[in-house]
Amino acid sequence: MGAIVKVRNVKLGDGMPKICIPVTDTNLDDLKKSVNLIRNTPFDLIEWRADFYTGMEDPEVRIKAMTLFRNALGNIPVLFTIRTSVEGGMMEIDTEAYTKTILAVIDSGLIDLVDVELSRGEETMKTIVAAGVKVVASRHDFTATPDKNIIISNLCLMQSLGADIVKFAVMPQCERDVLTLLDATLTMKEEHSDTPVITMSMSPTGVISRICGQLVGSCVTFGTAGKASAPGQIPANLLSTFLQTLA
Repeated sequence: MGAIVKVRNVKLGDGMPKICIPVTDTNLDDLKKSVNLIRNTPFDLIEWRADFYTGMEDPEVRIKAMTLFRNALGNIPVLFTIRTSVEGGMMEIDTEAYTKTILAVIDSGLIDLVDVELSRGEETMKTIVAAGVKVVASRHDFTATPDKNIIISNLCLMQSLGADIVKFAVMPQCERDVLTLLDATLTMKEEHSDTPVITMSMSPTGVISRICGQLVGSCVTFGTAGKASAPGQIPANLLSTFLQTLA
């Protein structure tokens, strides 16, 4: 049995993959609408993609958004993510500001998990891990699918740096690329189960990777209740049906 990480009442790595809904709104009014929409959708946690949010660099702006999530969602876990342009996101930010922002978010006590990009460097990862909140270490390749061994070595490096959960997202150029990602994920489950793992092959070609996590060992899958945050995400209602059918 692999590792299980409990976040509030959600056990990542236990049973069916958990459904995470990304929130990509740019302002508080739209954020409120999205939260109301999400409430009527099957999900286990949300990801606030703060890189989409206007004025996110302002602590007061962030606090208002995070307080909205906490008050509206109660005991539902919230993952805070700044997806930078280096890894396919919307924000240009230097490493010092990136680290400072994430540490301030942790200090607020309003967020349950933070995403930390491996591309920001090992010292950044160690610094944020030491802050004491659950860390999802991540790596994204929006152009290709690396070799299986490269995917595994990156995931294992994240584990060695102290991350609680490790994530790798790739872009398939052909059907066999999807099999490469799934094979790497299964190998992590069989040989490197120190932490829960999240993987996905993006785009329509890779959709199967978003629904077969229980088979190969991916513990979270991202579904939509409105706008998608990455290619190939499918509506959470449909995703829930697939997951229950395959369980």
